[in-house]
Amino acid sequence: MDILKQFEGKINGALETFDRLIINGYLRQLHSFRLFLYYLIQNNVLLKDFQSFASQQTAALCNHIESYIQGQGCPLTYLSSGQTDKSELACQRFERSSEKTELICAFSVMELCKTMTVKPNRSSQELEVTSRNTKCKHYYFYYNDKEFGWMFLKIQTWFPYNVQIYLNGREYLSMLLKTEGISYSMYNNSFSYLEDFEKAQELANGTLNKKISSSFYGMVKKINCLLPDIEEALGHSYYWCIDQCEFATDINFKSREELSGFYKTLVETTYFTFSSHDIYSFFGRNVGKIHTFRKGEIISDLRHRHQGYRIKFKINQNQIKMYDKGNNLRIEVTINNPRDFKILKKGKSRGGIFSKGYP
Repeated sequence: MDILKQFEGKINGALETFDRLIINGYLRQLHSFRLFLYYLIQNNVLLKDFQSFASQQTAALCNHIESYIQGQGCPLTYLSSGQTDKSELACQRFERSSEKTELICAFSVMELCKTMTVKPNRSSQELEVTSRNTKCKHYYFYYNDKEFGWMFLKIQTWFPYNVQIYLNGREYLSMLLKTEGISYSMYNNSFSYLEDFEKAQELANGTLNKKISSSFYGMVKKINCLLPDIEEALGHSYYWCIDQCEFATDINFKSREELSGFYKTLVETTYFTFSSHDIYSFFGRNVGKIHTFRKGEIISDLRHRHQGYRIKFKINQNQIKMYDKGNNLRIEVTINNPRDFKILKKGKSRGGIFSKGYP
């Protein structure tokens, strides 16, 4: 069924772009035992003195971060549990100062992470560089950013100082629409009204090819005071890659009633029509080898929520969903485990959000 053609008179337009994006930043050289040892040598740090050196580095980073937050005139709240809904707390703060831009609030919390450290090797009876899973302090920064809109940045305060950034594609696009003077209305992270769908899609397409890693670099440089020394010693800065993403297509109907008139039938037909072979092919698998599929379970899930009906096809942590949201019919691809897609990487990436995070 070609929905755009069949219901042409009932549709205002369609828009497809990224929705949720979680982007990780890594100082890759600090993840290598050999290069991490080189970094310690460059700083004249003996392995027996690592704990003292690392503690000093973390203390300096935490002091700098807290001075930065104070300079922004924002509250810093310590959370006793990493399970606390930080986004909800941040939204409550934002509601009280919705006209404010840049940093809205910040949180600190002890969370599990993978760190670089030095410990004795029982076999050789010598100290060695290694990694371990432990807890350390993390800081969360929630921004109403002039470029990206509502977003957050998280930084780990012990080696190797990993960074995570959350962006919302619809929020990012709304900032571009404001700049272009295009009117719009939003409902629950979707555009219920767009003055110019064609221009909005053109702007959305532009974000897919724009090198925005330079913006991430500018943000993290303000926060990580250790970065200049790391760059000088190792010659590289953060490498940015997508960890999770959602790509959504919204078909915007003229009213909720126009969509509701056929949507339930569409969902039921979809649920009973698509087989495991179809779902297998959605995720790029070779259907001819379906008998060899051993990892993960193929799931078809249909639910009736307060907003309407949602159908979901899932393999492992990756899924395709369709649901009604206001007057939008949304088809959404969610990638929570990109490692499930093995592709051949040819040459160096250029441009786009997969670019290296240094000038």
